[in-house]
Amino acid sequence: MDDIRDQVNADIVIKPYANPYKIYIIPDAELMTVQAQNALLKTMEEPPEYAIIMLLCTNVEEMLPTIQSRCVMLKLRHLRDVLIHRYLVEQLGIDQEKAEVCVAFAGGNMGKAITLSNSEYFQDLRTEVVRLLTRVDHMEYHELFASAKRASDYKLSVSDYLDLIAIWYRDTLIYKATKNVGQVIFKDQLSHIKELASKASYEGIENVLEAIEKSKARLEANVNFELTMELLLFAMQDVTRSYR
Repeated sequence: MDDIRDQVNADIVIKPYANPYKIYIIPDAELMTVQAQNALLKTMEEPPEYAIIMLLCTNVEEMLPTIQSRCVMLKLRHLRDVLIHRYLVEQLGIDQEKAEVCVAFAGGNMGKAITLSNSEYFQDLRTEVVRLLTRVDHMEYHELFASAKRASDYKLSVSDYLDLIAIWYRDTLIYKATKNVGQVIFKDQLSHIKELASKASYEGIENVLEAIEKSKARLEANVNFELTMELLLFAMQDVTRSYR
């Protein structure tokens, strides 16, 4: 509430010097407390003619009805993946395979796709996940435990870590069902995808995808990180065990 009072309410009364408008952008507006929204409401009821206040939110229902009634709502749709991919490749010079992974993660958000394409950390994360996935089927127990421990290096971005693993098994499932290479995201790892698809059953792949979602839920519930990762790695090994 103090941020709203100091950064918006107190500042908005000062007229702009060089430009005709003063623009205030409030991200994650739905996270504002009721008190903060009420503090902002006082300004929104009689805003200066030069002021524009933009509230960015993903769940408008969290905003007070009195706030909603004083806003013009603009629903922004996600861009199509093909447009984002084309921009990354043609305008930024990103290679095809890297662009596809970034697009898969961006969820229709061009800004996020561009950020990921330039992120060394994201590329390091992808490299680590690929290293794990190309070896997990042949790991001994002590190697599994070591890998679960090493995953803690990416604890702060564990959601992305797990999503990359999910994309790998999604690729496997799609290739197994369709043999369509064009829909595979990890194209640079196609030989490994094909090998896994030939060994794993549909049920086994679906079990791993379910295990990934369970891992996310466990981590959100603050279950021990290494234990959660160990259970996931065992599930990943089980995907081909019945075919050995």
